[in-house]
Amino acid sequence: MELRAMLGAPTSEEDRPPGKRWRYQEGQCTLDVQLYPDVRTKQFGVLAYEVKSDDNTDEGRRVCMAQLQSRAQTRQ
Repeated sequence: MELRAMLGAPTSEEDRPPGKRWRYQEGQCTLDVQLYPDVRTKQFGVLAYEVKSDDNTDEGRRVCMAQLQSRAQTRQ
């Protein structure tokens, strides 16, 4: 899945039939990703996501996404 290639393994996974929620967490940064299966292919794709930071400003969320991506790259 492309999401794993971009961010690595999630911190936690939760089944929410028919979908799933993956959470990535690094310090005060959290990314929740809602995944749902395509009816034809049965492959999961991202339906929605939410980035939360300690200050919840646009800049804080941008910094969080950069932190999460950097975390994934250093673990490869």
